Amino acid sequence: MGTSHRNKREKRKASPEKKIRGNQDEKKVRNMETRHFIWIGFLVIAAVIVMWTYCVAENDQSRNLDELLKYYNVTHSLSKIDRRSKLSLQEYMDVYDAKFPVLITDVVPLWPAFNWTKDFFLKNYGGVKVTVKTVEGDLSKAESLALPISMFIQKSHSGSFQTWTYLEDEMFITQRPELLNDIGKVAYLEEDYFELFPAEIKPWNAMLLWGSVYSRSPLHIDPYNWTGTNAVLMGTKRWKMYPPGQDDYLYVINDQKSGFPLDCYKYNSPIDAYDVNLDKYPKFQKTKWLEFDQYAGELLLIPTGWFHQAFNVEETMAISSQVMNTNNYKIVLEEILKAGNFDDINLPIDYASLLPEKQVETLMSVLPGKILEKGRQVTESVLNQLKYDELYQQQG
Repeated sequence: MGTSHRNKREKRKASPEKKIRGNQDEKKVRNMETRHFIWIGFLVIAAVIVMWTYCVAENDQSRNLDELLKYYNVTHSLSKIDRRSKLSLQEYMDVYDAKFPVLITDVVPLWPAFNWTKDFFLKNYGGVKVTVKTVEGDLSKAESLALPISMFIQKSHSGSFQTWTYLEDEMFITQRPELLNDIGKVAYLEEDYFELFPAEIKPWNAMLLWGSVYSRSPLHIDPYNWTGTNAVLMGTKRWKMYPPGQDDYLYVINDQKSGFPLDCYKYNSPIDAYDVNLDKYPKFQKTKWLEFDQYAGELLLIPTGWFHQAFNVEETMAISSQVMNTNNYKIVLEEILKAGNFDDINLPIDYASLLPEKQVETLMSVLPGKILEKGRQVTESVLNQLKYDELYQQQG
């Protein structure tokens, strides 16, 4: 009996302590909830600041471009293409690169390649097979063939609107040092982060383009959304170029991939801008574009994001290439990342603050081995075919 009363008294004595502990627990919960709401509020404010900073940066960039255009006395207009000589690298980077197309008139005429002729190719490479696109009908019916250059030359001087041939070969020049050395250096292309890519996946950088009259490319944006170049050695090209933001009017085909070892999305329009079916593509009438002719000896620099289509007004020979530099490297890396090349990727915490070339090097260093292996296989296959063709030419 006495023991029972003692336990009750102890329990009654303990009750105030329990109340204190209970109050402390409630305070802890309230403090945790308060900190939680403060953290959420902080995140919301941070998100607003980031968005505000982005908008300010966009506005600053636009305002900065306007100031630079005024400083250099340059006007960007869809009514004409700028033809420039003695253009400084700084001015090019400030007002044209990744912004607006420009024709350079004083570079290509200095190249030994500017003296290439049909007879030169026929005499030295007549038996070499090259990749040739042939069309009978509309552009969607194009077929790709491997033909000896001599056979292509037999057809290159003639064509019609619906029947034409177009030599488009990425490897012909790059695998022949004597031809590659005939292409002079271009100051505007000296900075090229593609040089940091592993050899297995590095884009080939001198595509031979040789088309009959009426031959033409599809309406497209270049792979990886790089800055493209086109140097006309012979003939005349007519261009239609569409500034960014008109995908809907161009009926861009979505979710197509290039199929490259280092994959990227393709941005192609089904429309032939030189033979438009407006009943099928009525919104195309709303597009805005820049149209101009490019003559022999002129180098065209094509900014990222611009859809373009080339049309050969006469038999035309040209060399195309590409560049990844300070002004467009983020766009190129974005194209690589969003194409699903990485199942999982671990980049340094400070990646975004690294110098541009270090960002490129870092991303290349974590490429999956399967991509590099596929690149090796594709390159070996192409090179083996070239060796076979050269052996065949020598025996013939």
